[in-house]
Amino acid sequence: MTDSSYGDAVAPGAGSHSTAAAPSLLLADDGRSDYRIVLSASASPSEKHAAQELQMFLERICGARLPIVTDEETLGEHEIILGDNAHLREIGEKVDLEGLGDEGFVIRTAPPHLVIAGGRLRGTMYGVYTFLEDHLGCRWFTPEVSRIPKLERLEVGDISDRQIPVLEGRDVYFQHAFDADWAARNRVNTGRAVTKEHGAKAEPPWPYALFYLLIPPDKYFASHPEWFSQVDGERTHIGRFQRAQLCLTNEGLIQEAIKIAKAWLREHPQATVISVMQNDGAGGWCECNDCAALEAREGGAHSAPIIYFVNRIAEAIADEHPGVAVSTLAYWYSQRPPKTLKPRPNVIVRMCTNQCCRSHAFANEKCEQNAPLREDLRHWFELTQRIYVWDYVVNFRHYLLPFANLGRLGPNIRFFVNHGVRGIFAQGSGDSPHSDLSPLKAYVLAKLMWNPDCNEERAVDEFLAAYFGAAAQPIRAYLDSLEREIEADDLVRLHLSSFVQAVEASYLTPELLARAARLFDEAERLVADDPERRLRVQAARLSLDYVKLWLAARVHALVSAEDRRLPLGDWYRQAAEEFFSVAERAGVTHIRESSRSESTMDDFRRQLATITRTKEGEDVEIT
Repeated sequence: MTDSSYGDAVAPGAGSHSTAAAPSLLLADDGRSDYRIVLSASASPSEKHAAQELQMFLERICGARLPIVTDEETLGEHEIILGDNAHLREIGEKVDLEGLGDEGFVIRTAPPHLVIAGGRLRGTMYGVYTFLEDHLGCRWFTPEVSRIPKLERLEVGDISDRQIPVLEGRDVYFQHAFDADWAARNRVNTGRAVTKEHGAKAEPPWPYALFYLLIPPDKYFASHPEWFSQVDGERTHIGRFQRAQLCLTNEGLIQEAIKIAKAWLREHPQATVISVMQNDGAGGWCECNDCAALEAREGGAHSAPIIYFVNRIAEAIADEHPGVAVSTLAYWYSQRPPKTLKPRPNVIVRMCTNQCCRSHAFANEKCEQNAPLREDLRHWFELTQRIYVWDYVVNFRHYLLPFANLGRLGPNIRFFVNHGVRGIFAQGSGDSPHSDLSPLKAYVLAKLMWNPDCNEERAVDEFLAAYFGAAAQPIRAYLDSLEREIEADDLVRLHLSSFVQAVEASYLTPELLARAARLFDEAERLVADDPERRLRVQAARLSLDYVKLWLAARVHALVSAEDRRLPLGDWYRQAAEEFFSVAERAGVTHIRESSRSESTMDDFRRQLATITRTKEGEDVEIT
């Protein structure tokens, strides 16, 4: 784990809430402490984990190892009181724990004690991490890279901090975010942090994803073809990318779906969400008379049968499972809401942003491509207040292509929060350890989801300094160059998509590519004696080299078609060898979403070989 030390300096945030009249708490001095950590004897798993984390990080910060005890012991003179326990009541501190919910907390100095208390599921744990981060200066950038201050004297001033997250669902779908410790420390309550110690549910939050996982055609189509979509007059379950759906008004199908949902929930009593979502793809909705009539009554919205279907399931499970919600999508053909049909209170509608522009903030009224999202979101909120968002934050066709969306992450999250969205799932390259600067984007997204008003520029700078070390400045200059190209689009003509197919993106101008190459050269030079950070710079540079290889392969093909031979061929072979060598050492496995064809690095190697086929029909060997 990479740490940065502050030496004897006071860590950022320490004493930031202090006043002249309030006494400070001397938690440790010269490796010694009079304090101990106190938990309830019936503390939850996450609260016990929080105590262990606090003990570990305080020891790393100041050298003192504080003992952990339960509230069955007599109140001591100096205590860090975690969660709801008897000592909290003995010192007379009143905390509205019910009002904090599962994830809210308070951090409060009550001299000579320090109180960190919140919801049993995650609140107290999040309070500990917030104390370490906001008041002591800790940061957890990736699972391997952190910033932990080193202090001989650990003293905090007056603190009165109360936080409740505005987003109840915060999910970052990059591989760096799958680490349970990283997710908990950055307050991402993703379903991939599966341990109870990290406050996760015992069961995954979305047991079903698509209609065909709930009602598999292999099991049901032969005996009940009427349960499947009628398309062009025929019942079908086959289509490109499963672009067929279910007949959602069919009563027999509805009763079977209810039976399956109830059975699953009885087997998994800790689940709080069950997902009932349309199959992926842009079409395939049922055109039978009943489905068409319902859509007609609801203004022609294809989402109407979906809401009708999930409402029936939600109604059927409500009495037996009052805390469970049914989640569904507003996606492709179902993005437009019904005219009057309201989702039940225990239904979550998750709007997808797959058709949106990424080069302009969603709130930018000049961007017509994002107008449908703005309008549909407004109409959905006329029907329900329980809206989540499925946001797309990567280029799914070219993971490594420079994807200039960093400057839109903050504005877009704030747009959703300001419009009442209650949860965000940011889908990145979850099936590959690397896409364009994915470690940075995962970290910034986590910061914004917990606090949409956080200073994302500072978050970026802190990440770059810790992750790239001496190379941070040229990497920052490269990012700023990308942002300038996007911001220069005053006429709103550039519409960056999450599914860009062409490598020749218009914002990747020759001038920008040349400047980027010089900046990465400088970055590598600055960390030449730091192998770990040099590899990180090289991994980040893969995005630039990815563009270079695609373009060079086409030029190489043209050059090889001529009778003469140019030195380009030798350069190309060397560049390809270096690219795949760095990719292998950095653990890069995919160039695009793994569900798509030709997505692996080996596929990319074969694609380049095909493009660079020589005049004689012999492949260029790339070792």
